[in-house]
Amino acid sequence: MDWSIKYNPAYWEGKRLAYPEVPKEHPKFAQSIAIGNLLFVSGCGGQDTLSGQPAPDNAGDQVTVALEKARKALEAAGSSMANIVKTFFLVRSLDDYQAVRKAETEYYEEHAPLLIEQPPAATLMVIPELARPEYLVEYEVIAALDRDAPDWGVTYYPEFWGGKELAYPHVPKEHAKFARTQVVGELVIVSGCQALDHDTVKVETMDFIEQSEIVLEKIKIGMEETGGSLSSVVKTNVFLKDLDELARYREVERAFYQRHVPDIGNNLPASTAIIVDELPRPEFLVEVEAIGVANTKDPNWQVNFGPGDETASASATAGNLVFLSGCDGDGETVEQQINTALDKVRADLEAAGSSMDQIVKTLMMLRQIEDYPKMRKAEVEYYEQHAPHLVANPPVSTFVQLPAITRPGALFQIDVTAVR
Repeated sequence: MDWSIKYNPAYWEGKRLAYPEVPKEHPKFAQSIAIGNLLFVSGCGGQDTLSGQPAPDNAGDQVTVALEKARKALEAAGSSMANIVKTFFLVRSLDDYQAVRKAETEYYEEHAPLLIEQPPAATLMVIPELARPEYLVEYEVIAALDRDAPDWGVTYYPEFWGGKELAYPHVPKEHAKFARTQVVGELVIVSGCQALDHDTVKVETMDFIEQSEIVLEKIKIGMEETGGSLSSVVKTNVFLKDLDELARYREVERAFYQRHVPDIGNNLPASTAIIVDELPRPEFLVEVEAIGVANTKDPNWQVNFGPGDETASASATAGNLVFLSGCDGDGETVEQQINTALDKVRADLEAAGSSMDQIVKTLMMLRQIEDYPKMRKAEVEYYEQHAPHLVANPPVSTFVQLPAITRPGALFQIDVTAVR
């Protein structure tokens, strides 16, 4: 099975987005990185940075710009829009939700009609700021290079609400449209799950614990439909509107696993908690997306968990892919927190049989948007010392500013995907 890596650089106003071609304080990331038949694309904002044209002043038009950038990135890597299996939309205002979905559907109609019939797995979250104040949306994708690749093909599992498949024209253009899961090879990608009753299309409880149970049950069902199980989930991202609920969610999650996987021990998935302004509906209190393995008996897709605690494993592997739990840091300044967070990343990757140089994807999170230049400078200086390959070949990356991070006083968190 092919796990080879192909790096595709990104350019900004004619300059390659790597140091020293751009200053240390400047964004630095790859356009895309392919691992075997998987393709990770950096978050695409709503401005055409190659032409330097100003960003449109409305979310719908920014979606079109962002999708056009993603399409060009996919085609440059030898893939296409039709091969997208996962989307991650970041929006600044929940008021723009319908405009975002409508623009997305209309773009797919023109450029990727297969995604109208078989939409990707998807997650959307509302956050205070993106990398530039004029950005209203950002769009990150995971795709396959070849939907029909031997041993690496794509399988679509539809989602239904109120008996209607979540695909156009079964639901309006402004409506949510996504798969329950998409599978590439044996890698299962589960859409963000919320506490919506799929028959009534309503949230029937506003109790946080009950919503968390419903979400976890949906992940379990999604995994089992593909041939996997709760025990073969390797990574979750947990989206919460209230940092104070994180400890309660972890208690519910652990009890759920102990009930369904009694011998789980500390082999819980790697996990990152992301505190957001809003979820796609005001009544949603928690949302969780997951990555797992359908057939753990396949020798190319073995699942392993690194040392962890009662809340998550520090790392988990699916084949040659390595997923880390979110890493925050210690210290008074943002630079100190970034350096100690990256120390954790380096230690966790080495424990998993990988290294900093093998990072392929990051999600960078800051509490304060004004720390963005400091973050990028500290990042490249850390790579200079500990991962020189990433200085010239930075990972695929997406950035968000969040209302809170993991604990009071935390200023920075990083989520990492790597290979080994």
